[in-house]
Amino acid sequence: MKPAILLLLLIPFLNLVTAAAGSSPVVADFDKYLVIDRVGEGGRRPVHTDAIELSIVDGSWRTPEPGDAVMVEGIPRIWQGRTAGKNGWLEDEMLRGGYALAIIEREEAGPAILEARGHSMVYVNGAPRPGDPYANGLLRLPVMLKAGPNEFLFSVGRGRVTAKLVDVPRDAVGEPKEFFFTGVDDTIPDAVAGLPIEAPAGIVVANLSDQWTPNISILVTGPGGEKVPIGMPSIPPGSIRKVPIRLLAVSQPGAETAEFKVELIDSGSIEPLDTRIISVKVVEPDQTRKVTFRSEIDDTVQFYGLVPSSAPPPAAGDPSGGLGLILSLHGAGVDARGQAGAYAPKEFAHIVTPNNRRPFGFDWEDWGRLDALEVLEHARRTLGTLPARQWVTGHSMGGHGTWHAAAHHPDLFAAAAPSAGWISFDTYGATRVRGDDSPHSIASIMARAANPSDTLLLKNNLDELGIYVLHGDADDNVPVDQARTMRGHLGGFHPDFAYYEQPGAGHWWGNRCVDWPPLMDFLKSKSRTFESDQIDFTTISPGINAGHDWFEIAQQQVAFAPSRVTGERDRDARRIELDTENVERLRIELDAGDRPWTMVLDGEVLPPNPRFDQMNGITPAIFNRTADGWRRAALFGPRQKNPGRNGAFKDAFRRFPLVVVGTLGSEEENRITLAKAIHDAETFLYRGNGALDVILDADFDVEQHPRRNIVLYGNMETNAAWPTLLGKDPLQIDRHGVRFEELEVVGDDLAVLAIRPRPRWASGSIGVVAGTGPQGFRLTERIPYFRSGVHYPDLVVFGAESLTPGTEGLDGIRAAAFFENDWTLGDDFNVREQSTKE
Repeated sequence: MKPAILLLLLIPFLNLVTAAAGSSPVVADFDKYLVIDRVGEGGRRPVHTDAIELSIVDGSWRTPEPGDAVMVEGIPRIWQGRTAGKNGWLEDEMLRGGYALAIIEREEAGPAILEARGHSMVYVNGAPRPGDPYANGLLRLPVMLKAGPNEFLFSVGRGRVTAKLVDVPRDAVGEPKEFFFTGVDDTIPDAVAGLPIEAPAGIVVANLSDQWTPNISILVTGPGGEKVPIGMPSIPPGSIRKVPIRLLAVSQPGAETAEFKVELIDSGSIEPLDTRIISVKVVEPDQTRKVTFRSEIDDTVQFYGLVPSSAPPPAAGDPSGGLGLILSLHGAGVDARGQAGAYAPKEFAHIVTPNNRRPFGFDWEDWGRLDALEVLEHARRTLGTLPARQWVTGHSMGGHGTWHAAAHHPDLFAAAAPSAGWISFDTYGATRVRGDDSPHSIASIMARAANPSDTLLLKNNLDELGIYVLHGDADDNVPVDQARTMRGHLGGFHPDFAYYEQPGAGHWWGNRCVDWPPLMDFLKSKSRTFESDQIDFTTISPGINAGHDWFEIAQQQVAFAPSRVTGERDRDARRIELDTENVERLRIELDAGDRPWTMVLDGEVLPPNPRFDQMNGITPAIFNRTADGWRRAALFGPRQKNPGRNGAFKDAFRRFPLVVVGTLGSEEENRITLAKAIHDAETFLYRGNGALDVILDADFDVEQHPRRNIVLYGNMETNAAWPTLLGKDPLQIDRHGVRFEELEVVGDDLAVLAIRPRPRWASGSIGVVAGTGPQGFRLTERIPYFRSGVHYPDLVVFGAESLTPGTEGLDGIRAAAFFENDWTLGDDFNVREQSTKE
């Protein structure tokens, strides 16, 4: 890395580190603020309005004085002085969607740690950093302060905020440490008495150096002297990251805890840079405990709760079969430990409680849903439970997660039992995007992108599960109408539906509202039958669930519209009859017997084809919908959309995503792009206990990162990795605008999100977060793609006018598209202005 480029990128984070040497410890409480009421409209939607953010984007922002006004649809909003209370909290009704501004004066430049709570995000001297809206204290952010005034602009949504600056840890001679443990937000397992400890853990490291890939490592020493060295992943300068480590120790007989020493090691230094002691709780084998695992989403360490079954261990060679598994999903603000603590052990099953990645997480959607699936698979594999005896239940937000998981993945569960659950964001107060009469309008494309959140679109999938609905009839948090609505949808046709309202019960009426004996008995009585010959399955996207048992919806005709397959398989007659809706390609398992199969698709009889059926027992069979009807195909093109790579945009942030930051732009463009990448990585940590590998384009080597998803931050003129990854792709984004075949949007103030197939791989994707100029780059800063219930199609282009208060709905979206199954541009796109589409 050239020093000049590195210095350019680190402004405003690191250009003043050396000035901090010898300066006094930095401790500052925030007590004097300017506050202003809401200046736009936000919520759970893909676009928002905000007059202050607009001024930051267009470069007109100036630090306000008391009495200054911000005009919102012709009405002035006034900046007013406020003082925090004695407890350090600033509380004001204007902060239910407004801003709080604080100025901190420094005599000398130097580093500090920002500890703030209650805010959605904060601009620190213009650079965006994530907030702590749930006030859980998980973020200790390193910041570089300049001599003179430092501006902290907090966006606050819940009516209150508190903040302070504390000194960074110091070394033995009083110098600020460049690398250190933040001391909060560890992910630590429990150990089991009598067993060796061998489990992953996660610990947060801060980087205040000017190095991206330093010669730093972590050394973990167990209580018996066991040593495990850990390589340091990439941590952008001026940021934090949770780093996976490995705990290894012999069993700890009689101990209540096991102590591990964790050190940051510099190969050029004798003494460790920082040291911590991690305490691991030791529990008995029959006690509730925390279990950690490495996620296949982003290689982070996640955890779940486990309530072991009370059944006695089976005798050696006992052929009677294994136990069941109850997957229990927690409510908002609860974590996996609290959820597990609400249950008594069950003889018939282990109880497993995923974490949604965080207590609020993703409402069991997006990465929260994926977390539940990962936990289910990890627990089933390690506990040896029976796949036919898996059930899902949950309370409140977890009740929604129960509906959501069961509707999207009916093949995984024998029964679903929501307690006090809400159905979807739309039924629970958040207004979803609505389409219109034009199937390819921007509104309709954006509405389809949001379909994965609509539980009711998938209600037919619940027909094959046992359903038990539990709700208190006096619930003042999740109204009982949510349960009654689902009873109205399912009660009339569902063959195995149970419903109970507890008289006089509110939202939480003790552990009974999750560990309810009739509900547990209901689950115990249900087993799933595999290989059913009758099918009725709907999916919103093959990328979420393509099918189960013996068929798969491999491609859709219209992206993210419901696709449905109904019908039956007659094994004796070797005949399959299926009716389809919105299906472009089917994949069907056909065993190679002594007679070929007859297929009837949408009433069209496809004659047996011995060439296919008997060709070395080829299975599965692939059927394509063509202009002439259904036809069998021999191959599935690896560059086609498929269940492993189907979009939409948010899908780029899985499969170990690697963020590549552009450095070829102007000083301003590079600074904004790096700040955006750091903001996203830290936001994913806060919201999803996640990690994004972030590197500079100059350090990117495509051969070193096979199979994984790559997310380019920057456009084709500012990111050096673009030619390697998208040089031959139709997508072109530069300082003049956006082009993709006949789609064109002109402007230097555009923000773009896109997902494309990764060249040479059938499963990897390339994500793009780009601007067409400094305004466009700044416009990307607060697009909320890490928020549940907010969805984007394969391509979306925003104009700066999207932030203007009074902008209606989706008017600020200049273009939107879902790509065809071959990733080209078909009819499913729309451009609001300057359209070349007839």
